[in-house]
Amino acid sequence: MNDEHREALIASNRKEYGRHYDFLEFMTPAQMTTAHAERSELLGWLRENAEFGCSDTKVDCQRLSPGCQTCAAGGWSCLFINGRCNASCFYCPTSQDDTGDPLTNGIPFATPEDYAEYVAVFGFTGASISGGEPLLTLDRTLAYIDAVRRRSGDAVHLWMYTNGTLLTREIASELRSAGLGEIRFDIGATNYSLSKLHLAVGVIPTVTVEIPMVPEEEELMQRKLSEMAAAGVQHLNLHQLRLTPYNSQHLASRPYTFVHGDNVTVLESELGALRLVRYAMEHGIDLPVNYCSFPYKRRFQHAAARRRGIPFVRAEHEAVTEAGYLRGGGAGHVQYFEAVTLPAGKCRGKGVEIPLPSGRRIAVEKRPVSQPISVDSDETSRFERISVGLAEYF
Repeated sequence: MNDEHREALIASNRKEYGRHYDFLEFMTPAQMTTAHAERSELLGWLRENAEFGCSDTKVDCQRLSPGCQTCAAGGWSCLFINGRCNASCFYCPTSQDDTGDPLTNGIPFATPEDYAEYVAVFGFTGASISGGEPLLTLDRTLAYIDAVRRRSGDAVHLWMYTNGTLLTREIASELRSAGLGEIRFDIGATNYSLSKLHLAVGVIPTVTVEIPMVPEEEELMQRKLSEMAAAGVQHLNLHQLRLTPYNSQHLASRPYTFVHGDNVTVLESELGALRLVRYAMEHGIDLPVNYCSFPYKRRFQHAAARRRGIPFVRAEHEAVTEAGYLRGGGAGHVQYFEAVTLPAGKCRGKGVEIPLPSGRRIAVEKRPVSQPISVDSDETSRFERISVGLAEYF
């Protein structure tokens, strides 16, 4: 990354976080040197003992959950079934105070049948129910799971995110009967208690814990690894803490070191996650730990989102790049486009509309993201390839 790109990211972050930016403690040159050395040592050990995937942005990939496998393959749709939660996690990236219509990629789906059709027509192989807290609208959650299962059968893996506070054995059975194949608990919302999680074990086929790596809880998580394995948890997914305009005040009040990038992330969160992956392996704990870094989400999930609409707008002569763009052009020049999925009527340019059972439609717009550029230009690289490795520290 060149200096100009770094400065552009810093300026973008300063604008996004506004007055809270001035209260963030970014790494000093000395901290940067120390952090690079520690991460290099961790990655060196993990390179010998773990499996890296997705251009080295995800580790350990030896035993990913079925949902994570679907996501890594680019086949995941995430439906936000509501926008309301009964917990108050300090790291939550958005406000959780509006039930609203189920939503994915800015598209509302007022009926289960419309969403099930969307999943089928766009070829998703996995769909998740998120929130908010899906169990606050249980009947709605069950209806959408059931609709996707009836429309796509076993071709789609279904999972749900929950804090677990409202779960009962009976509700777990209802979720399973509707077609849920995996449930993911954010135990950070319940002070790392596993009591509710036990209710899903033996009922829902795959039980996963998915939480951000909170730096001050690293020792607690080391102790919890064996407890989770004994309880029947099959997978632990660790996310990198990231700053949003909503949670910035909460994160800025903690003794974290912040790192610039496409968004601001927490240094100690990444290092703690890598240490925990290593700890589980060194101690022979039978619980696969997967570090899902922010670069993975930014690069691979965004590329997958761009790809899903491509079959509807791709011209015969156009190629699809690794980064999920359409490439056209000729005579020494190329031009890049993205396929953007939108509610009907929102297209600004060339697009198509796909009908849904309710009579509503979804639009896919073919949108230029570059001017014609020389095939020899360095500018083509960001449209052609996905960058390798974790984020640079600066």
